[in-house]
Amino acid sequence: MAIPPLNMTLARYLVIQAIKNHKIKSTNSSHQLNIDGLCQLLVRVSNLLIDCPQIVRLNIHPLLACDEEFTLLDVAMELCPIVGDPKARLAIRPYTNELEEIISLKNGIKCQLRPILPEDEHLLKDFIAQVTKEDLYYRYFSEISEFTHDALANMTQIDYDREMAFIAIKKNSEIIGVVRVVEYPDNQQAEFAVLVRSDMKGNTLGYQLMDKIIRYSRSRGTRRLTAITMPENQKMLQLAQKLGFSLNIQFEDSIVNLDLTL
Repeated sequence: MAIPPLNMTLARYLVIQAIKNHKIKSTNSSHQLNIDGLCQLLVRVSNLLIDCPQIVRLNIHPLLACDEEFTLLDVAMELCPIVGDPKARLAIRPYTNELEEIISLKNGIKCQLRPILPEDEHLLKDFIAQVTKEDLYYRYFSEISEFTHDALANMTQIDYDREMAFIAIKKNSEIIGVVRVVEYPDNQQAEFAVLVRSDMKGNTLGYQLMDKIIRYSRSRGTRRLTAITMPENQKMLQLAQKLGFSLNIQFEDSIVNLDLTL
């Protein structure tokens, strides 16, 4: 069992578990199961259920897999009219294509701003490796040499209804910046954090990432946007003031509270 939306990583886990539990049965030892093809089919079914909220029941039984071909031998579907917000019926908010946009940096480089995906784990790892220790310290308040697979998975496999992370990605599939926001349960307040690749500073990327998360939070009805940084992080403080944040310096704790009423 799995909850949509599925991606290739989650679908592969589902298929492997089904094989281990003998839910997938082979009738011909000369034909190996095309696991990637089956995963793609499951992802397409997941997308169908997300894009067509009128579907309240879909039964495919059985599915015949032979080499590169997949045949749905029997399918039953039940439809009902949509009532209310179609996305509210989902336990996990799916990826939203409408949040994608193209931006231009000060140096003329164009990049895409989009929500993060589970498949971005290796790109995120490469991105962090190109951030200086000083910038990582400002972001995480501790010295971090390397992130584990579990930590990277937590950063990329998110529920978009409770958390959002936008990445700025160049045409060569390099992540050059990340901004993340986590909403409080009542959505009265949300906390954000931003990190720009160290060699990409001074190109308005930080400003555009912050502007993106402010616009997104407003669209969600969030009342306040907050963050914590260090007094030494002067570029972040200047950027926050430029965007209208109020600054509250706590000298005894060596932190600065950023607050913006939306």
